[in-house]
Formats: sequence, C-alpha cells, structure tokens
Amino acid sequence: MADKRRKKYKSASNYMFSGLAKSPGVIFGALVLTVISSVLVLFPNVLLGEAIDVLDTVGLGEEFNTIILTIFVIGVTYLVMYFIVGYSWAVVTLRWERDARQEFFEILQDNSMAFHDEIDSKKLLSVAMQDINWVRFSLNPALRNLVFALASFGITSILLIQIDFTIIVNPPFTILGFPLHVFSLTMLLGSPIYLYFAYRYANTIEPVRREKSEQMEELTSVSQGVFRGIEVVRAFGAEDVEKKRFEDVSKTYEKLVAKEGRLAAFYIPALILIGMTTVAFFYGSYAVLEGYITVGKMIEVLSLLITISGFNFMLPRMLLVLRGGYVNARRIVDILNWEDPLVEPKKESEQIDWTGEIVFDNVSFTYNNGGDNVHYALKDFSIRIPGGSRVALIGGPGGGKSTILKLLLRFYDPTEGCVSVGGTDIRQIRTETVRDNVGLVEQDIFLFRMSIKDNIAFGREEATDEEIALAAQRAQAEEFILDLEEEYDARIGERGMTLSGGQRQRLAIARALIQDPKILLLDDSVSAVDAQTEFMMRKALSEVMMGRTSITVTQRLRTLLESDLVIIVDKGKLIASGCHEDLLRTSKHYRQIFRRLPGAEQVLETVAYEGDIA
Repeated sequence: MADKRRKKYKSASNYMFSGLAKSPGVIFGALVLTVISSVLVLFPNVLLGEAIDVLDTVGLGEEFNTIILTIFVIGVTYLVMYFIVGYSWAVVTLRWERDARQEFFEILQDNSMAFHDEIDSKKLLSVAMQDINWVRFSLNPALRNLVFALASFGITSILLIQIDFTIIVNPPFTILGFPLHVFSLTMLLGSPIYLYFAYRYANTIEPVRREKSEQMEELTSVSQGVFRGIEVVRAFGAEDVEKKRFEDVSKTYEKLVAKEGRLAAFYIPALILIGMTTVAFFYGSYAVLEGYITVGKMIEVLSLLITISGFNFMLPRMLLVLRGGYVNARRIVDILNWEDPLVEPKKESEQIDWTGEIVFDNVSFTYNNGGDNVHYALKDFSIRIPGGSRVALIGGPGGGKSTILKLLLRFYDPTEGCVSVGGTDIRQIRTETVRDNVGLVEQDIFLFRMSIKDNIAFGREEATDEEIALAAQRAQAEEFILDLEEEYDARIGERGMTLSGGQRQRLAIARALIQDPKILLLDDSVSAVDAQTEFMMRKALSEVMMGRTSITVTQRLRTLLESDLVIIVDKGKLIASGCHEDLLRTSKHYRQIFRRLPGAEQVLETVAYEGDIA
C-alpha cells in the first residue's frame, strides 16, 4: 500500500494539485465563479462613470436611480458569489489538507525503522504540521487570490483599451496621422513590466522565506529538546546554557525577518503601478479639458486603476506564497518518496509455524546501509534456536543483542543472510503478521499519554476489561494500579513520567502479555524492579513462557540459570552458545561475564571447567 502511494507523486506540483484533482467539477466551477466575481468587482466602476455623466447631462431621475440600484444589486451578488467561491475552495483544500496529513502519517507508520533512523522526528513533526499547512495555504487563499488578481488585471486592461478605441474620438495625440491610444499603451507596456518585477520580487524574497522557515524549524527543535529533557537540564544546572542557545537561534530568526522587511520596503511593482496611474490621470485630465472624453469616463478610468492598485501587493505576495508552497511540497514529496529497504512480500506465506525453530543463517546487518564507514551490528551471525526454548542473550554494550530482537520483529531486514521462523524466511511474512505473533518488552519503556487500560490494550484494542486485568495480574502490576484513585482509568503522564521505572516495566510486560505472542522477546525487562517484585514477575513470566519461544536480553544470574540456551555475542559476532553448565566448562568468555554477576562465585565453586578453552 505504501509503495503505491509513493509512486503517485512524480513531482511537487503533482502533489500540490492532487487534492484539487479529486474534485475537478467543484474547482472548475469555483474558477469560473472567481473570474466572474472579478468582473463584478470592476463593473461598478464602469457604472459609476456612467452615473456621473447621466447626473451631469440629465440630472437626478429614473435613469440615475436605475444605475445606482444596479450597482447595489451587483454588490450584493458579488458578496453572495464571494461566499460561494470561498466556501468551495475552502471545502476542497481543507479536505486535501486532512487527507494529506492522514496519508503522511500512514506512510510514516508503513516505513521501516531505517526511515526513522535517517530522518529526525522533529523534522517529521514540522513537515506534518507546518509544511502541509503551508501547501494548503498556497492553494487557498494564494492560488484563488492569484487567479482573482490576474483576472481583474486582464479585465481592467480590456476595459481601458475599449475606452480608448470606442469612446475617444479624434484623440489629441497622433503619430504619422495614426491615433495614439495612451490608455491602451499604458496597460500594454506597463502590465508586462509590472508582472515581471512582481515575479522577480517573489524570486528574490523566496530564499529568505525558505531560510526563515528552516530557522523556525530549528527554534522548534531547540524548544522541544529542552521540554523533553527538562529533568536532565535541571539536573546539570544547564538552564543558562539552554537560554543562551535559544537566544542565538532566535536572533538569527530575527535577522531573517528584518531582511525580509527591507526587501519588502522598496517595492518596485508599486512604483510601476503608480506611474501607470499617473500617466492615465494626466492624459485623461487633458482629454477632459479638450472635450475628447467625459468626466464620467475619466472617473471610470481612475476607478479601475485604483481598484487594481488594491491588488498591488496581493499579486506578488500570492506568487511568493505559491512558490513557497512548492518548496514545502518538495520537502514532503522527498519524504513520501523515500526508498524503504524493507519491502513487503507481494504474497505472504500461507502456513507459518511460529512454534518452530528460529534460524539465523550467516546474517550480517548494518544500520547505515550504503553510507560511508559501514559498521556491522551483526557479522556472519549464525544460530539455531529450538522452538519453545528459553533463550538468554548476553554480551557487552553494542554487541548486537538488541539488533537480534529487532530483526525478529522485522523492524529491519538483514543486510546479508537470512532469518527464518519454522522454515519460513521472515522476509516472506508481512510485518503486520510478524508483530501479531512476536511480542516485545523493550528496555527503554515508552508509555502513551492515555489511561492505564488503553496502554495495556495498545496492541489489542478489542481486549476486554477481564483480559486487561488478567494481563496486569500476571505482570504483577495490578497492586499499584488498584492503589490509584481512578485505577485502570487513571491517565499516565507523558512518556509515563508519573510512574516509577518498575511500574512502567510491569505495564510494558502486561502490554506484551495481552497479545498472547507465539514468540516473546524481553530486552532486560526486569532491570528496574525490586527483588520481591522481580521474583513475582519471574514467576508470572515462567508461566507465560511455557510452550512458546522466549528470548531475553539479560545480565541476571537467575535468568541464565533457568535458560535452555545461552547465546553470547560480542561486536556483532557469535562467541559461544549452549546451556549454562556447558558454557561454564567450555567458554572462558562466558565465565568472565558470569563471574561479575552477584552470587556467581557460589555457582562457580561447584563447577569444574576446562580452564584453557575459550
């Protein structure tokens, strides 16, 4: 599904107008009404000139009243049409924004963890909220007002040329006997120059706007980092450092705003439009004095020019917003078109034995695949894990333990080699199916800002209250839950900060247990609990592990003693594997690790080992 969406957008402009294409009839009608409304805005100027001529020649009477009533009716019609146009554009573009944000979120969910390793979460948040909003803003009101302004400009030019060619008789200026139509020349020569400088202004100020947007993203990033890490900031007394850092970024943003203001202060298109109006005024005044044009026509010309002066800043500003929206759309499309190395199978294997043997066959994996200075988290790693066995993973930091769990969860696919479950290559199983059958209790517990009940049932929304309570009991979490005022309905603070480390771990275990996974992965899941709670949790986990494969990353002596298979990894390579007793006799590396554990010396005294075997 995600791949199809990525192929949908070939360019930023294709992405921008994709939403409009979903409602072609509405948009076409809105465009037509936009042009008509621009006529309605200008037409009262024509009638105003006629009303003044009628007042001058006939005086107050039925004809004058008819013109005034017509102006009123046109004004009311314009207001109604303006509402219809605005509503039509708003409905289409707001629906596009809603769908675009939903689509963006869904694609982020579909992408593998490699995507989130590469692209910063703060950028994703900025793009999802700010960039999509600016693309919508570039369509409405920017594109709508741009169409309105261009249509008004074009209609004004036609009306002035029409005045030149049909109203003025024997014009005061000629060239070689040919009449010189000054109004027409003013518009025909001035309009292209005006549009050129308006476009140039938009091009000049666009890089500043882009840099300002990026600087705002940096401001957001600094603020979010401090808010999320406020405990660390306070613990190290770094408040002044963070204040200075924010001040530096804020001053840079201030300079960009000032630069934009300086560019906007000297606005050449405004001077050109003023010049066009001045030429028309002088020529019209001379024509009135000489009797070539009526006062009403003179006022009609000036009214038309004054009206389009109202669009003076609208045109380049809307051009700028439209160009800015294109830049934002390009950033979005770059993310949507990101090539994910993890590819879903076109057809999933029908029969998967989740209780069968897990095999790592010459597996190598790197997190920076294709980058410089490739570092392998796993290298030529091979192991066979019997189905239903309890496995302990041990090794030093950065040894590859967590990577093994991530490959089993299909957060990533192996760079080389193959991981199989029950004889089925895990790449032939959809990630959705993998996560339904493989449960994880992570080391860095993440709980959501919602009720305890919803956190436990996060992987199974259809879970009943009885199932939730049972999972909490088995994870030894019910005791502290019932001590809370709202019990299971109590809301958890952001990232579970209102709970202790042990309480968070117990909720994480309950969240994994309620899925009833065929394979259970535990990443040092009892590291933050006291001895009594650990004993109760181990008892519960022992019951849960019966009949299913479990793999535990641990440094706990009891876990090693109770495991069917112990796997030692170091620097991404398999060092040794076997049961606890065999490894004590045969692996020097295992004994070195084991000897550091509390209570290990008593066990070592009872074991005879081959001292020189590594």
